[in-house]
Amino acid sequence: MKNTLITTVLFDMDGVLIDSEGFWQQAEQEVFTSMGATWDEEIAIQTQGKTTRAVTELWYSLFPWEGKSIEEVEQMVIDRVDELISTEGEIKEGVIQTLNFLKERKVKIGLATNSPESLINTVLKRLGIRDYFQTIVSVDHVEHGKPAPDVYLRAAHNLGSEPRECLVVEDSFTGATAGKNAGMTVVAIPDHLQYEQERFDIADFKLKSMVFLNEKIVSFLHEVTV
Repeated sequence: MKNTLITTVLFDMDGVLIDSEGFWQQAEQEVFTSMGATWDEEIAIQTQGKTTRAVTELWYSLFPWEGKSIEEVEQMVIDRVDELISTEGEIKEGVIQTLNFLKERKVKIGLATNSPESLINTVLKRLGIRDYFQTIVSVDHVEHGKPAPDVYLRAAHNLGSEPRECLVVEDSFTGATAGKNAGMTVVAIPDHLQYEQERFDIADFKLKSMVFLNEKIVSFLHEVTV
């Protein structure tokens, strides 16, 4: 057992900074059913946090379509999510307060997401928070998306931080797994409908809302036992 100072906080994007998980489900349902798939809510829930390519490949394996490639259908989903975010996207409660809290304390702040770079730009423009992040890592920048640790390890490297110094903020089981695979401390803020699921026990801590994060971060910034 040893105590490690947390110097860096790395945020997921969808479902953490912006209330966008519903947009992904809406876009996937519209696009995949237009290609002949039968929509299944359970599949949609299980794929939360995965890359758009992985989700599209899964639906194709279950309901093979003709006429468009997997890449083309994936882009249709991304384009629809982009449209929804641009017109309806809203920042999650507590995000601005948390980012200001970290900035005032000179904590390094990074963004690491399975979303493509084009959507990151749309989200950060819509929310007006780009300047808070000292590094932004997209799935486009690494070999493997979450649950592999690549995006988090790349973000830590970019900031000159060791994994043990990093705190990851996630909403999905896939993302929480990526943070743990990276050797980082993980705070999970699941959707309220998934909060009681045992799979989120993989996280070091679990919160019901971002509004409670600052209180938890205070202890992390002094030392956390690992």
